[in-house]
Amino acid sequence: MTSSAVAGARARVRTSDLPRLEAGARSPGARAASYGLLLVFWLACVSGPVAQTLTMSRRVAVEGVKTTLAQAVVDAWNVAFYLPAVVAILVIVFRFAFVRNDVAPVLVLITPWLWIILNEFARGGRVSPQMILPIGVAVTFWALQTRVDDLKLYALLTAALAAASMALTVTAPTLMYMPQSFDAASDKSLTGLPLLAGFFSHPNSNGLFLLLALPLAHLFSHWYLRWATAGVILAAIVWSSSRTALFGAAVWLVVMLLNLLLRASLRRVLGVLLIGLVAAIAVIPLTTTDPEAYTDRGAIWQFVLSQLHGTEWIVGLGHTWFTDHYDLLSSALSTAAGHGHNVFANYVVTGGLILVMLIALVLLNAARIAAYLPHRQHVAALAFLCVLAAASITETAWRTDAPDTLFASMIVPLFVIATQSRVVTPALTGRRGEATGEVSARRTRSRPRSGRGRQLRSA
Repeated sequence: MTSSAVAGARARVRTSDLPRLEAGARSPGARAASYGLLLVFWLACVSGPVAQTLTMSRRVAVEGVKTTLAQAVVDAWNVAFYLPAVVAILVIVFRFAFVRNDVAPVLVLITPWLWIILNEFARGGRVSPQMILPIGVAVTFWALQTRVDDLKLYALLTAALAAASMALTVTAPTLMYMPQSFDAASDKSLTGLPLLAGFFSHPNSNGLFLLLALPLAHLFSHWYLRWATAGVILAAIVWSSSRTALFGAAVWLVVMLLNLLLRASLRRVLGVLLIGLVAAIAVIPLTTTDPEAYTDRGAIWQFVLSQLHGTEWIVGLGHTWFTDHYDLLSSALSTAAGHGHNVFANYVVTGGLILVMLIALVLLNAARIAAYLPHRQHVAALAFLCVLAAASITETAWRTDAPDTLFASMIVPLFVIATQSRVVTPALTGRRGEATGEVSARRTRSRPRSGRGRQLRSA
């Protein structure tokens, strides 16, 4: 072997030793546990709306009122949310005993929820299980080390849900259409058809749910699966005519184009795009002066922000402020004013600038973590974060309570991305570390890949 060949081989070995996320292999049991956990959360969030849709006609439905069957399904899945908490405790005990895992990502991730709980407790308010459960879910994903690549399950499930909703809308329209203004074709419709609400109570909710799964289609390695899944979801988004979802889909398309054109500088460009979208979340409601702007969202932003005075800008007015003052909001504005229709406007009112900054920190830290992912997963993760930020400009896309209709589509992918760790190594020698389904990247790198590695050392 020549000296130049030896130098080249050593360079390749050093390059492969660079720290990367998800370098370890997983056992089939660990992979099955990850998919099972994702499926539980997805079903917990969609089973209520699906049960209500299939058990009563939308012609006599009242938005926000559940049937007995639907409520029973929701209650059952609410209980199921506590199951991951038990799993988390068991896995955490094992990890601290046998495995050293990087705890920093999960600590950063749960800070918004810690502030919500602390702020509500300081006000003498009720700290509900719905505020605490997201912390348990975050810790569960951190403990089990669910991979970003596993989220392609969500893209597949959402595409199937979208296909079913479109098919049922054609074959059983009385089952799917709500008796409201979007029941008939309107100027908002892009297809000339009534707006597609699917299994949800409003086309905007349907569009937002579909939108947040769209970037995850990029995780499929086969191009035909990628574009078939994305195509079904996009068709349903266009049919819903949700402007927020359409804008988010345009951002997704920009990310996909940048992925094709800018391989070398992609990470830097996507980082700048995300920062710009995060800034727009705060700038747009603060600078909007026309009450009719953004489909009358300007009036909502002006009204709710006018409720803040002095230190209330720092700590907010309380986590349940929108719920407690819904009668005031609906009479002063409209029935659509049950939330801020913007993440900044919504959470600066409830949790102050402290909560808003913590949410921004989580998004940007998740982007930093995504930079260490393999390329396909990195693009999908950054596309999801950019789409989430884009949707947060005109909708309250960031959810803080669990369970929630958008919990599976918004919080779960965010938690999976934000809890990826580069430090997953056995604490003890032997095979104990492999019991979690992880194989140490350090041990994997130290094992020669082929006979060429042995020749290199002999040389």
